[in-house]
Amino acid sequence: MRLIPRSTAGRVLAGAGVVVVLALAVAAFGLWRGWFDSGSTVGTPQGFDARQAPRGQADARRWPEYGFDAERTRANPRLDLAPPFRQVWRHDAGALLEFPPVIGGGRLFVGTNAGRMLALDVDTGTPVWSRRLRGRVAASPALAGDLVLITTTRGILYAFDQRTGREVWRRDKGSSSESSPLVVGDQVFIGTLDDEVIRVDAATGRPVWTARATGDVKSSLALAGDVVVVGDYGGRVSAYRRRDGRLVWRTTSPGPALRGPGRFYGGPGVAYGRVYIGNINGRVLALSAATGEIAWVRVLPDFVYSSPALDRRLVYVGSYDQNLHALDAVSGEERWRFDAGERITGSATVIGDLVWFSTIARNPREGRTFALDARTGRRVLTFPDGRYTPAVGIDGLLVLTGVRTLYGLAPRRAR
Repeated sequence: MRLIPRSTAGRVLAGAGVVVVLALAVAAFGLWRGWFDSGSTVGTPQGFDARQAPRGQADARRWPEYGFDAERTRANPRLDLAPPFRQVWRHDAGALLEFPPVIGGGRLFVGTNAGRMLALDVDTGTPVWSRRLRGRVAASPALAGDLVLITTTRGILYAFDQRTGREVWRRDKGSSSESSPLVVGDQVFIGTLDDEVIRVDAATGRPVWTARATGDVKSSLALAGDVVVVGDYGGRVSAYRRRDGRLVWRTTSPGPALRGPGRFYGGPGVAYGRVYIGNINGRVLALSAATGEIAWVRVLPDFVYSSPALDRRLVYVGSYDQNLHALDAVSGEERWRFDAGERITGSATVIGDLVWFSTIARNPREGRTFALDARTGRRVLTFPDGRYTPAVGIDGLLVLTGVRTLYGLAPRRAR
């Protein structure tokens, strides 16, 4: 038997140990990646609270901010707007509409990519006032009392009188913003592309606090009780205390990247005691609203730029894989999917029993808007315009956002 010197034997054994450890690590990583990339869900259904379901309003004359409510559920399930429709007005905004309007006080308010704020009569679509802004608009406005607020890519938050269009105040932060203002009483929250989350006073625009994110904040914040939550381009979802901006919890997007780094472009939605949010690496996450603990992760086959819509214990989210996916809000399991034939980057919206979304066709003239049965995914209606987030509504009127045109549609039975 050949004897091996003790020092040599030690190196051999150590090397063998390293090989074994590496092999186990590679195997574990392969299994883990296979688990995540297979579309499986991971985590626990614990903590789901059905009592915190989206409620909406049965006789709404307001759609006050992006996503309808402060939780950004993007759902008003009690608003009965069903086809067939008749067009009662249309308005060419003259430029790209990246985000849908808001409605209140008989007016519709929308910002354009050419840097203009428009106010229309909601019943006729007739322009009431228009204001030129510094910078493009890549967000929805928000209503705060008698004011309408809007952010621009030049870093300005404007407040206009809803009735007259008079500028009441402006806050020039200097850092670009694509964040639709979140209004909670007299509090306004926005994110910036300078890694910040900011709270200002709604009446005066006076800053109250500024908190740091871990990357650009591209999306809008959502309300989760005493905190506001948002994802950022650093790949984190953070919860900040509304009162003083203190960081309450922060969660990292898990798993290896599918198609790029784990960044959050779309904003969160809050319901059922959870925060739901998609990541551009294809993951959709459900987090505890209280702690940030991951309840489940669902991996979709392509980029997720969309913010989720939440209703009927389902999470509706679009993907670059050309499908609208309906995921179980408890477990993350897919309940149905609809193949729209083109990529989806805008967010879905639930109005009554229908879920509305648009496709981002390579030729903008070929974009379409779909209405599906929210329970089954069956196609109910197709509209020949749309690109991002298409639908808002009030009692008796559905407003669809096309590439540059707004359409006022009324149910035939209603008028």
